[in-house]
Amino acid sequence: MDFRRYSILALLACIGLAWAFPVHADSSPEWTGYRMIAHAMGGINGHDYTNSYEAFLVNYEKGHRVFEVDLILTEDGKLAARHDWLAYTADLLQPELPEEKKGVSLTLRDFKGTPILEKYKALSFKDIVKMMQQYPDIYLVTDTKETDPVLVTEQFRLIKEGAEAVDPAILNRIIPELYTEDMVKTVMDIYPFPNKLYSLYQSSDPDEEILRFVRENGIQTVAMPVERAQMMPELMQGLNDLAVKTYVHSVNSEEEIRAMTALGVYGVYTDFLGNEQERFFADGAAPAIAGVQQTAATIMPRAETSHAAEAAKSRWGTLETIAVSGASGFLIAMVTLRFALGKRSRYSR
Repeated sequence: MDFRRYSILALLACIGLAWAFPVHADSSPEWTGYRMIAHAMGGINGHDYTNSYEAFLVNYEKGHRVFEVDLILTEDGKLAARHDWLAYTADLLQPELPEEKKGVSLTLRDFKGTPILEKYKALSFKDIVKMMQQYPDIYLVTDTKETDPVLVTEQFRLIKEGAEAVDPAILNRIIPELYTEDMVKTVMDIYPFPNKLYSLYQSSDPDEEILRFVRENGIQTVAMPVERAQMMPELMQGLNDLAVKTYVHSVNSEEEIRAMTALGVYGVYTDFLGNEQERFFADGAAPAIAGVQQTAATIMPRAETSHAAEAAKSRWGTLETIAVSGASGFLIAMVTLRFALGKRSRYSR
């Protein structure tokens, strides 16, 4: 018996089976496949900036998969989903707070103990990480606002440690919103996030400086206010020449989306629009229905059902792929075996 021939045969069969059953295949879409970002978890019942759990559920059901969230340090050094600690914001979002706790940073207990608009759940970053574990198809854009290196380091240390405590892979679905050149380095030294968004709303740099930084640092996505995109067409042209995807904030009508895309904008943050990007960004699209109002009470069961259905669909797609690939790999291995045995019988006389 020619053992060398059979060794080669076994190797070829293994190659066929390895092709059929890959050890790992990442089927997650790149986040910029989504051209709409739900701003501050998206709006709910006409209210924006709630950053609440119920707002997330409503906007997940409306098709959003990329969510921007405001994150701020609490008095006791935790991360809360709150835009700022101004008295105005407290009156707007948590009017039930005692007067002495408005306009000052709260402890996480005080923040979470007072419902948003008296009925919506306030979120900590730990809550958000658990949501990302439960909804593995979502991405999170962090709006942390701070540029001081000490505060930036503390915020992103908490982000890194919070995600790692639940599932380190979640870090790859977190998209830091970065405001300065120094902040990019500070954040990347804490964790090399594969996705990042360079945001211009705190920057007064001239066009050529922005383009230089984007080019030299391999920045692939940039965010800016609507007004900046309107007033600086040369910047938009330069970013498009570099194949940079630009998102603007915030846009809440199809007409605005059309105006932005005419300027070369790639995507938008929105408070109240559903994720109907195929319609909003397609030529000759039908008019959109803006700001559909839904309550969390009616949406939560549907959100859970929708999530389960998507998960089941994903699982079926994986099994179907494995079955087809497995059959193909098996056939490759069998054809290889038959061919080799045929050659052996022909030449062994």
